[in-house]
Amino acid sequence: MRRGSNQLRLADYNQAVVLEVVRRSRGVSRADLQRATGLSSQTISNITRRLIDDHLVRESAPGGNARGRPSIPLVTDPDGAYSVGVHIDPARLTVVLLDLDGEVRLSCQKRTPQATNPSEVTACIADAVDGLIAEAGIDRTRVLGLGIAAPGPLDVGAGLLLDPPQLPNWRNVRLRADLHEATGLPVLLDKDVTAAATAELRSSSEASNTFIFLYLGSGVGASVVLDNQVVRGTTNNIGEIGDLVVDPDAERLEWSGRRGGLAAACVPEALVLQAARVGLLPLPNLSDYVAIDDACSSLCALASAGDGGASRILDHAARRVAVGLGVLVNLLDVPRVVIGGPLWGRLSPVFLPVIPGIVERELVVTGRDIEVRGSAVGDQVAAQGAAELVLDHFLAPRASALMVG
Repeated sequence: MRRGSNQLRLADYNQAVVLEVVRRSRGVSRADLQRATGLSSQTISNITRRLIDDHLVRESAPGGNARGRPSIPLVTDPDGAYSVGVHIDPARLTVVLLDLDGEVRLSCQKRTPQATNPSEVTACIADAVDGLIAEAGIDRTRVLGLGIAAPGPLDVGAGLLLDPPQLPNWRNVRLRADLHEATGLPVLLDKDVTAAATAELRSSSEASNTFIFLYLGSGVGASVVLDNQVVRGTTNNIGEIGDLVVDPDAERLEWSGRRGGLAAACVPEALVLQAARVGLLPLPNLSDYVAIDDACSSLCALASAGDGGASRILDHAARRVAVGLGVLVNLLDVPRVVIGGPLWGRLSPVFLPVIPGIVERELVVTGRDIEVRGSAVGDQVAAQGAAELVLDHFLAPRASALMVG
């Protein structure tokens, strides 16, 4: 827990410390805040008064079992602030509106325009964001900002998409600046797998969290949470695991990915190529990620309906993914694997019964209890994580706030 300071010049930082404690609690008294932050009772009183006046915090009803004069719990005011998160997957655009409690107020999903001109996608995102805010009927001045979760590689500091393999002609796109100009909102840019891990971490009620998050969408990636901290890497581009070899004897596919790699095992394009090869599906236009995603949905529907060929393709995919996860668990020595992303809801009926047992067999240290489960957040996990990052950026205490000059 971050501690505060009683120096008056640090009032903004102290306010962020107090608000962070309230945000992470389900009702906390002023005395609890004093103990948690180390601030004086007068400072706590002044800060909580400001937070209440700013509609960021409100007083809640005290518990009914307390003796004497009960303390009044403080909770966040969900209407005090909002953030918007957008996940750019090559096949789907997901937009969520989060309130100060971290709850999704509204969400929408659109097909990603299959345009080589990034400005068309930027305009689509801006329209979707404006539409969601208008539909919610909230004061736009209460929207702190817009978080964007996008496939890498990224330059997070400069707000650039460098050259995502699945977004043709998106080289050095000024996405953060372009969306700020289009929406008028402050914009944060982060990698999709990192944003997804952030949302999964925030959804957990456990005191200590360490896990691998495996992201499945139009691409595959991974992020790591160690002791409640999302690991970002030195360039904020952690998680490029598509070329991790999981089956050196895998079939050759007519695509640019590495033969036998993790991406070749589970991304929609690879699954659809396998299905088309055995005549289960017509081969879609491989430059159209919406068509590929639709074909993958058809493959999953065939497996769900009992088609043996479709089931075998997905079963093989699950086994190869499990081998890759075993490598990652051996490397990082974590107790849990969480799988999510836009594709997970369709693959989970086949993947979840298969993966845990194979992961355990791949472990170097035997006898360990490894938990493998699906995301608690759902398919919109990356968009929700992007919105969470906005709340944290503007409201959470940061050491840089203590710097003078």
